Amino acid sequence: MSGALISVFANQRGFAVVPGAPTIGTATTTGSTTATVAFTAPASDGGSTITSYTATSSPGGITGTLNQAGSGTISITGLTGGTSYTFTVTATNAVGTGPASAASNSITTVPVIGQAYGGGFFAGKISTSADGNATHYLVVSDASVGQTTGKQWGPMGVTTGYSSRIAGPTNSAGLAALGASYQAATFCEGLNTGGYTDWYMPAQNEVKVLYYFLKPDTGANNTGFGANPNAVSPEPYNTPHTSGNPAQTSATNFRTGASSQEFTTSAALWTSTESDTNSNDYAFRTFFDDGREFDYPKTATTFYIRAIRRVAV
Repeated sequence: MSGALISVFANQRGFAVVPGAPTIGTATTTGSTTATVAFTAPASDGGSTITSYTATSSPGGITGTLNQAGSGTISITGLTGGTSYTFTVTATNAVGTGPASAASNSITTVPVIGQAYGGGFFAGKISTSADGNATHYLVVSDASVGQTTGKQWGPMGVTTGYSSRIAGPTNSAGLAALGASYQAATFCEGLNTGGYTDWYMPAQNEVKVLYYFLKPDTGANNTGFGANPNAVSPEPYNTPHTSGNPAQTSATNFRTGASSQEFTTSAALWTSTESDTNSNDYAFRTFFDDGREFDYPKTATTFYIRAIRRVAV
């Protein structure tokens, strides 16, 4: 006798069987190793109250369980950062576990800081809307090709108007379009590495993110700097650095002396943000030894440049 006929016979005689398949809902990334999966309870509980639901990832077969009878949302932990997943959901009653739902939408977990990602390395998130909700991931270029020194920001005596603290792509492209004398932006705009050509010179508040998550050493921070209205948790919203926060980066490949990826502490990093008080002659730079931010004459060539790119969330 087939399984279907057995089920019909069992139901007619009042016997319980396994539940039907739940209806899959939306899967959502919630972090580097976590996600949630929504579902709707199956039309039939098999004649026995459903006691739990299990979501299973593909790839990996990682599971999460929710102990209840009705529809809901399952939390899953133990995923791998920067990885794409789909999920199915099954229901369980006293008889056993029923068939799986259809597969969910595909999600990609948030990368881990310093993880190879997007042609470079994952460096944190920004909110261009300044409301704490991430709009973009930041990707910092490989230092062997995306970092250089000895280039001026631009000529003295010219106000460019590119003073945004968050619009790095606009600042960078606009500066490069002004001509070869804008050497730092021209270098970043001309970069072709990791399979991408949309690299640019980061704006001031993007560099704050780089410092917060990729600070190379264990030294104390300068507490007069760091407030960032474009921050996304766990970077504090618009709060100045404390002596110990940010701490040395969790990304060992960006720590001082650990590899060639670390930001140098011996010189400042140019940003693409023109000074808002002396725009003719000055632009902003950030020191990666303690997070200080000052504007400085645009023709200085003693600083360095590091290209980044954005990935929309």
